[in-house]
Amino acid sequence: MFMRLNNILQGNYSLSSLNHQIKLPLDIELSIADDDPVRLVSAFVEEMDLSDLYATYERIRKGQATPRHMMKIAVYAAMNRIFSSRDIETSCKRDINFMYLLE
Repeated sequence: MFMRLNNILQGNYSLSSLNHQIKLPLDIELSIADDDPVRLVSAFVEEMDLSDLYATYERIRKGQATPRHMMKIAVYAAMNRIFSSRDIETSCKRDINFMYLLE
């Protein structure tokens, strides 16, 4: 009887209603060292005048990566000898440095 009562009282609190594990947001900026080259790339591209690039891609919908984000990704990928668009996409999903550039 004790075991049955115990099973009723204890629920599985780590899963949501969709059976996905609950996750907390991560502040990516705190995970990257101050002297990491990704910060230099970000600062460099932020200072660039990209008005011509924005004029070319002025019909970008909200929620998509901006031309500035794409420029950061392209420069950082080239620095790391990643040239394939599929490899860049994979890096954006897995590498915290690429995620930092997309913020």
